[in-house]
Amino acid sequence: MATSKTVGQTNGRGFNFRSSPAVDSGVVGTDVRHLPESGHIAVVVLLMLLFCLLLPLMAMLYFDTLTIQKKAERTEARIEKLLKELEKKENQ
Repeated sequence: MATSKTVGQTNGRGFNFRSSPAVDSGVVGTDVRHLPESGHIAVVVLLMLLFCLLLPLMAMLYFDTLTIQKKAERTEARIEKLLKELEKKENQ
């Protein structure tokens, strides 16, 4: 009777062949998609792509902001200069 039980089970698996493979990572034929690390690798790759795309865009926005800020400062200085000239003309 003990032999009939071992015939039905091979390597600790039952008759359900659709179940996941054994926990042993050295088993030949295990599918990479079923390993938990493969999901983490995909997430890391997607995050790296996102980072590589967003970093240059953020840098461009930062430099555009600096350029606009300098233009605004120059315009403000010109307006102050013109206001001082107008005040001098009015006082004369």
